[in-house]
Amino acid sequence: MTMASLVMELPALTLLGVGLHRRAGLAPGWALGVSALVFLAGALVLFRRLARWADDARAPWWRVWLLEVPYTVGVTLCFLTAWLSLPLGALGLLGYLLGAPWSVLPALAVVHALGLLAALWGCTVGRLVPRVVRREVRIEGLAPALDGYTIAQLSDLHLGPYVPRWLYRAWVRRALSLDPDLVALTGDYITAGEGYLDDVEDFVRRCQAPDGVAACMGNHDYFFTEEGVARALERGGARHLRNRGFAVERGGATLWIAGVDDRWSRRDDLGRALEGRPRGAPVVLLAHDPAQFPRFVSEGVQLTLSGHTHGGQFAVPFFPRWNLARVGQRYTAGVYREGPSTLFVHAGLGTSGPPARFGTRPEVALLVLRAG
Repeated sequence: MTMASLVMELPALTLLGVGLHRRAGLAPGWALGVSALVFLAGALVLFRRLARWADDARAPWWRVWLLEVPYTVGVTLCFLTAWLSLPLGALGLLGYLLGAPWSVLPALAVVHALGLLAALWGCTVGRLVPRVVRREVRIEGLAPALDGYTIAQLSDLHLGPYVPRWLYRAWVRRALSLDPDLVALTGDYITAGEGYLDDVEDFVRRCQAPDGVAACMGNHDYFFTEEGVARALERGGARHLRNRGFAVERGGATLWIAGVDDRWSRRDDLGRALEGRPRGAPVVLLAHDPAQFPRFVSEGVQLTLSGHTHGGQFAVPFFPRWNLARVGQRYTAGVYREGPSTLFVHAGLGTSGPPARFGTRPEVALLVLRAG
């Protein structure tokens, strides 16, 4: 990962070095040396956090917003432009060897200028302002009394240094403005550690709905903690669905809301989650990782709500399913249907790794259940 980042940064490093040589009058060797030190200093800003994914202690706001986020802009710039800047850099090197040095510099400068604009967007508005997604889902066997039942889904909050309290409270207000019957939280409330568990509790407590808050665990919720997130969810008043469920009733009709524990640590148990389900009651299952959707279909789950992928965090604009999560995931974003079953993969609200998004916005989802 570190080597890949270094390769992506080479064109920008070279461009800065040439600029220092031409504009500041530094000798070529000194100019490239100073440029390399600038990039190294930036990398050291995030080294500890990214090396351990450690958000286990509160970071001072100035470090996050004056050092870490600006460095992330630079990393994101290099990532977004690598597909074009690396071939241009290779062409420039070839030109240098043939006696025509720096012939591609103007093109590299334009590419990086456009990349900087995209990176600034992705590290600010692109990751901070969620879109609202409304989906109607046909549920086989849903009684007319439950037709129109609404669930606001929030996922992958990753509460920590990049999610100040004003931001996650705004997410809650946006979700509650949709007037849902139930709030469903589908895991990864933190990135790692126990430094932000009070934020998890505060977030859950603010999620008020007629049928309350249902929550399942994600893989990050066990990173450098064992029961910390579980306790925070319960203190906040959530129904913590660790392989269990509960019934929602309207006019004599029943809907079974269930949740499975984390699949990565092999704590999930679908059989236990469906125990106690009234005969014929449709099932809405909270499962952080969507990978086992085919199994859920075979067990008669009508609707699965998942997250985990973040929509890739980086996607081709206007084509959200062409995203980085496709490298290892079959289900990456949006609605998938298999027979009578539906899967909705939430694109998440927070981020892990670099605090940046491009081409895939954070989202607040409202699922409206319709009788099938």
